[in-house]
Amino acid sequence: MRAVFGGSFDPVHIGHLRMATELAEALDLDQVALMPCYQPVHKHGLGASAAQRLAMLERAVIDNPRLSIDRRELDRGAYSYSIDSVRSLREEAPGPVIMVMGSDSAAGLASWREAEQFASQCHLVVIERPLPQGGEQSWKAVCEALGFCRVAQPQALHGADSGLYLPLRLNLLEVSSTFIRNAVKQNRSIRYLVTDAVERYICDNGLYQANLGGSPR
Repeated sequence: MRAVFGGSFDPVHIGHLRMATELAEALDLDQVALMPCYQPVHKHGLGASAAQRLAMLERAVIDNPRLSIDRRELDRGAYSYSIDSVRSLREEAPGPVIMVMGSDSAAGLASWREAEQFASQCHLVVIERPLPQGGEQSWKAVCEALGFCRVAQPQALHGADSGLYLPLRLNLLEVSSTFIRNAVKQNRSIRYLVTDAVERYICDNGLYQANLGGSPR
């Protein structure tokens, strides 16, 4: 069973790394793969190029054997559609695929490309985040309307090929890539918000500084 945690990682920070590490433990997996997108469909403009975001990820996970990088969306070199990546993973190797997302993303899952196909291709692990009143019922209703069935224990995901969703509470760190980019622009410290290696890369390459950031590819 493979779990993939996608995002723009612009830049990757300690919140991403801690969440992925806890996921590996909670799901009893040897590894969780971080899957950077080439160009997110619902975002316009990134602060760092695909190559720069990959370089930061490589530096961030190098000492953690439970984290890996899946670069298929970068290699595709086009808009990133999750359904294409899930299908590619299933073609590559047998066994269930878990797609990890936050509950805010799950609430909008019905708007994703070929959303009705996900339940036949993968499981979902939904990281529960604070949402407005009624938000919890909303994202769960979306998952179930798309054909996913709720399970309460991670072990259940190992016994089925696809179509299950697991709500999961983790220790979410209050860190965001947006906060880090803004801090760099304002010449404020980002120490301990990213790994030392990522901080050095950002500094050495002048990323996120006003009028100096890497342009998206």
